[in-house]
Amino acid sequence: MHISIFTKYIAKSLLTFFIGVLGILTFVIFMNHFIRVLDMAMTYGTSFAWIVSSLLNIMPDVFCLSAPMAFQIAILLTLTNMSEQGELIALRAAGFSFKEIVRPLLCCAIILSVILVIMGNWLTPRSYKQFLNRRNEARSKITKVNLEPKTFLNLGDWDLYLEDLDTKTNVAHMIHLIKKADSGALSTKVNAATGKVILTDTAIGLQLKDGQMQRLDEKDQSSIIAANFDDYTMSISLLKAHMRRLRVGEMSTTKLLRRLRAMPLDEETANEYKTSISMRNVLALSPIILLFVSCPIGFSLGKRTNKGWGMLFSVIIIFSFYLLMTLGLSLGKKYALVAYPGPWLPIFVGLGAAYYLWKKRLNI
Repeated sequence: MHISIFTKYIAKSLLTFFIGVLGILTFVIFMNHFIRVLDMAMTYGTSFAWIVSSLLNIMPDVFCLSAPMAFQIAILLTLTNMSEQGELIALRAAGFSFKEIVRPLLCCAIILSVILVIMGNWLTPRSYKQFLNRRNEARSKITKVNLEPKTFLNLGDWDLYLEDLDTKTNVAHMIHLIKKADSGALSTKVNAATGKVILTDTAIGLQLKDGQMQRLDEKDQSSIIAANFDDYTMSISLLKAHMRRLRVGEMSTTKLLRRLRAMPLDEETANEYKTSISMRNVLALSPIILLFVSCPIGFSLGKRTNKGWGMLFSVIIIFSFYLLMTLGLSLGKKYALVAYPGPWLPIFVGLGAAYYLWKKRLNI
């Protein structure tokens, strides 16, 4: 009964710190992405729905980055808070072992790791792919179009000029369309006395009346073919082809493994695939390793220790963890032999550090 009450208490304390720190870290990381998305939206004239969709697709990646760090900080804040209040000494005096104190923290770490495994290997790549598709969609669209009379409007291959435009009826007068060849020379010219101009998100529709079309003869570039028309309908697309290369981050772990088995890849690409797979799982298991490293440090802090020391040790541990992971990634991408185990360097070092710290703690 006492253990159940204690478990709920320490889990609640950890969860409170975790949510608070996670919110701060998520906000800091998210703001960087938010500024970039907003700048892109203003550049390409995207809709509000596009902005919301892009930001939502970024959130899983932001969570996977911030959650391990937030959990690490929450552990030491929880233990330093209990130490500051004298609760750790009281629990030890009441007969609670270190194993019993760590158990609820370990349960939380395992739950978080399971969530990160699922998100990092499958959900986050899917969301990242959707974000890249939305970004490519925005880049494929011509900058936001505003139909203004007496102004040459660039529409990709075409330039449009309207002498005047009735925005209520979409009727325009003295319509001129010019299309240039790749060399920059005039390729096609369309003039019309009047017509309707209908603007949509993806195209401009033109219903022209009483006009003339002139274009260069494809066989004889010195000749011009001209034709008059009473009614002529044409559409100018506001989308342009924009191909992109498939990125490792948008492929699920299952797909990466499948490509490694089925496709003849060069060594550099294969190493990138392998290190990416390992890194996802290292980040997913990091809460458990960080827990075992942090707990003996937290138990060693005295009653007079404040939360500032907890934050300091958290920063040192997090910095060391990511420094080792970066080193492992670099080695894995460079040498095929350590492509898989390279990113696991912080896990191996963390296990060794945890063993040393626990041994020292229990021998006191």
